[in-house]
Amino acid sequence: MADKVLLITEEFPPCVGGAGSVAFQNARELGRRIEVSVLTRRRKGTRELAIGEPFSVRLVQTAPKVWAFPFALKLRQLDLSFYDIIILNDIGAAYAAALALTDEELEKSIVYTHGAESEQILSSPTLRHRISGISFLYWRAIQKCNCIIAVSEFRKGQFVDTVGIDSIDQKTSVVYSGVDRSTFYPDSANIRGRHDIAGHTDILLSASRLVERKGYADMLEVFTELHRAGYSFHWIVAGDGPYRNTLLRNVEQAGMSPWVTWVGELSKDVLRTYYSSVDLFWLLSEFQEAFGLVYLEANACGTPVIGRELGGVSEAIDDGVNGFLVTNQAECKKILAKRYYRKIKRKDVLDWTNTFDVKATVHRLRTIINEMATSTEFSEKDI
Repeated sequence: MADKVLLITEEFPPCVGGAGSVAFQNARELGRRIEVSVLTRRRKGTRELAIGEPFSVRLVQTAPKVWAFPFALKLRQLDLSFYDIIILNDIGAAYAAALALTDEELEKSIVYTHGAESEQILSSPTLRHRISGISFLYWRAIQKCNCIIAVSEFRKGQFVDTVGIDSIDQKTSVVYSGVDRSTFYPDSANIRGRHDIAGHTDILLSASRLVERKGYADMLEVFTELHRAGYSFHWIVAGDGPYRNTLLRNVEQAGMSPWVTWVGELSKDVLRTYYSSVDLFWLLSEFQEAFGLVYLEANACGTPVIGRELGGVSEAIDDGVNGFLVTNQAECKKILAKRYYRKIKRKDVLDWTNTFDVKATVHRLRTIINEMATSTEFSEKDI
């Protein structure tokens, strides 16, 4: 059994991002049963955020463009034999670990792959990647590590296809990104009064980083066509990003401003109240998303969803059960116009998220960790 885990991550809250959220959830849930130490970059608020959590945090002071070297130096100062398992949560962690760790230390490591950035590093590295040696070092990390974890079956397929090595396929497992049901659950708050939305109007919510390929142009077109056809909807947009001003201008030009509300970036607790208060969550991302955690967060609050049938989103949505998968605007428009989402049973929506509860997903991770620790113990005895 593994009793002590070192989780190394370049991204960690309050830095916003999927990899950082997974690191935090894993540290919290694993830390309830075993000793977990997190090694991450020094950021304002990180130490305060960890107060009261069941894990310890070690912070590394870094500088732009050379952040991996302070990480590597800090790793060499630690007694890594103290830890049964080392988790390399993102590419930055794998890079730093491959700089600092011996083969034996990497052999008790787990490498996470969250998105397609690793494919770029492996198959089409930039000049900066080649000069820094990150491509070579990332190769070393995935070849020497004991296990690779992908956050969805889709992500695993992408990664294995890029690497093209049987041994990598054999040691790659899937552990879904989990939904924290202590944060996302049906909330009694109601945002209609807050934004003066009429009771007969159905509320749509989108929440993401505001970039063009998240599907906002398609959603605006569908929304505009429905309004002009006489359907009553109100659209709330949560998030911020480089596409915000363009989207705001396009909404104004379409004459939809009275029916679109901008709420900016929301904390998870506030976002829960929005998920719980709307009739439908929709996001028609054009990206090959590694997974679709945002849809499951909405589901955990009792709200059905619409997503594009692309990438890992197909694993987060069971069409007709917790929401709908669409391939084009016409399909999405029909679901909205016919109000098909009203036929989705709330119980089915909530039940669907049980499989992806963070406690269930981290249990899967803990099983992998214990199997690794057991195999390592036997190997040491054989030696």
